[in-house]
Amino acid sequence: MAESQRSQVGMQLKQLQLDKEMLALRFQLLLNVDSVLVPSPVNTKLELAVTPDTSAIRKHPSILVLDQQKKISLAQVKLERSRLMPDLLVGYNWMSIEGLGPDNVVYDNSPNFKSAQFGIGVPLFFGSQKGKVKAAKYLEVIAENNYQTGLISFRNELLAASKEYELKNSNVNYFESKGLQNAVDMKNIASAKFVNGEINFLEWAILINNSASIQSNYIEAVNDLNMAIIQLNYLTIK
Repeated sequence: MAESQRSQVGMQLKQLQLDKEMLALRFQLLLNVDSVLVPSPVNTKLELAVTPDTSAIRKHPSILVLDQQKKISLAQVKLERSRLMPDLLVGYNWMSIEGLGPDNVVYDNSPNFKSAQFGIGVPLFFGSQKGKVKAAKYLEVIAENNYQTGLISFRNELLAASKEYELKNSNVNYFESKGLQNAVDMKNIASAKFVNGEINFLEWAILINNSASIQSNYIEAVNDLNMAIIQLNYLTIK
């Protein structure tokens, strides 16, 4: 039984070493460098860019895009409506003649003849233009609905992400306040008892494995917290 436990620990160690090498290669590919780089473990937790605030979601780029689409639809409706209105036509001409004119008067090249034109342009295809106005109104309603739906969806997503962050942060705080110290105490006690002959190798291996599991769970908790922070930072970017 002890030999089986020992073999299992050895397999886990090999798997961890392989995972470490694979992550190093992925990191190298991400940075597009030739040498293998190892990130510094000084601070493994990310920081929130800003405090989550649902009142600021209208400034998020994705919401601003929906707002811009709404404004474009409104402008299109105004444009199509303007094409239903008659056009006022105004023209002004200023002509000159050089030489003998039809009235037997000799003219120099200075402006001598002026005229003005006034008119009204009426759309010939009035019914067709009304259809374009109606279609533009439908698009305006759709753009407005998309904007309002986007606000609601984004707000709910931000609230859910905030709750997720609180949960993950609470888990990390537990490990940092109690869990990691319990793992250290468990490891020290197991080693001391094994040296004093109070426990056998199998019992020692089980306690050491439990201690390592706590530390592994802490690493996973930090990773989950970082993912929650990344999501919140995206939702609160301006």
